[in-house]
Amino acid sequence: MRLNQLNKIMKTLFLSFAASVLLLSCDKEPIGPTGPDPLGPGDYMSFSAFRALYPGSGEYTIPSGTKRIRGQVISNNTNEASGVYRLQDESGSGIYLYTVIGSPVYPMGSVLDIDATGGGKLLLYNGDLELMSVPQANITQVSGTINITPRVATVADIITNKNTWASSLVKINNVTSITQASSNSTGVTYNVTDATGTLSMFVRNASGITVNTSGTSVTGYVSIYNTTTQIGIRTAADIQ
Repeated sequence: MRLNQLNKIMKTLFLSFAASVLLLSCDKEPIGPTGPDPLGPGDYMSFSAFRALYPGSGEYTIPSGTKRIRGQVISNNTNEASGVYRLQDESGSGIYLYTVIGSPVYPMGSVLDIDATGGGKLLLYNGDLELMSVPQANITQVSGTINITPRVATVADIITNKNTWASSLVKINNVTSITQASSNSTGVTYNVTDATGTLSMFVRNASGITVNTSGTSVTGYVSIYNTTTQIGIRTAADIQ
């Protein structure tokens, strides 16, 4: 066999091998914030189960080996204190997340994958169950969305279930009045009333939200401040 023929055969074999490698590598999807989820449902703990870890008082450090949690940001960061986010998952429960200084801003609708071990703690902050001190590297924004439907409830329902429904979305229909109660340099507090009772609603000036006081339905997330049950709206469209 002549040398040039042998070279042609070797070149053909090399190109075939290279093409096969390229096809195999292209067949693999990237893993990460823009790629497929490398973990399955069994790798996560529901928010309802995660909340149940808290013993009821003091600071509870998340133990090693605790499964990850994942939820969607349902709050607007401009209408919350700096570093505070409200997340909800498919279980219907929510988590109040306080991120460490220097963390990114997570827009409403972001899905966060959280490994709360390595320093994360649960505690009651002004009566609201909070997850804090999670290392920044343990919070990853991932692709996708979570289908969350606000539970329809009366004011009385929300007050009764505030500890279970905290940091989850609710919708109050048949609102009879929305009135300004007080204001300070940070924002304005409103009273949201239906036939069963009244909730407090604080709207920060920084949010730029114009409150429609003629609205008859309010959608927002439940929060607790000491003994006061509150509803937090995200945009002006939450009041209809």
